Amino acid sequence: MNYREYFEKGISYDKYMQEFELAVAEKRTSGPNQDEMYVRYTMLNLHRSNRLFKHTEILEELSLVVNAYTKKLNVIVLSEFWCGDAAQNVPVIAKVLSISENAEMRILFRDENLELMDKFLTNGGRSIPKVVLLDENFNLVGSWGPRPALAQEEMARLKAENSDFEVIIEGIQKWYNNDKSLSLQREMLDWFK
Repeated sequence: MNYREYFEKGISYDKYMQEFELAVAEKRTSGPNQDEMYVRYTMLNLHRSNRLFKHTEILEELSLVVNAYTKKLNVIVLSEFWCGDAAQNVPVIAKVLSISENAEMRILFRDENLELMDKFLTNGGRSIPKVVLLDENFNLVGSWGPRPALAQEEMARLKAENSDFEVIIEGIQKWYNNDKSLSLQREMLDWFK
């Protein structure tokens, strides 16, 4: 798989957010499913994404590690506007990576890049966001996603209780609100080793 080609066709976080705002203004979402529910989630997620990017405080430990990182880290993020986990994680990832001169992030839409997505399934599913970590030569060095390990545990617990979709969405949202991106930031420390 040529990860460099995928990276080069990706868009910056700023461009992603411009397209996100345009989708909301046009009352649509990304991907082929334009169901009203997906469009509604897209509107909520734009607000969440903007709030998180603006207000997330980067952990001092993570900031120190990121600023001291001297290798090149190329990051591909697979995402879609309607995805609640993407709205909670992609802005924080973008903010953290933005403080490094040696990290560069590009975003690809999952449904336009299924060949890449299918290399990074979660329990057999195309869960996003999915982060693909590449070195300076675009060799795969790791992956992350679709959510922090503790959030994944909460998701598994809710599914094991046979909770309906709305209960799961609400439960995961509460988890993210209580966590305040701390779990994600702690897990990101491993990206810079």
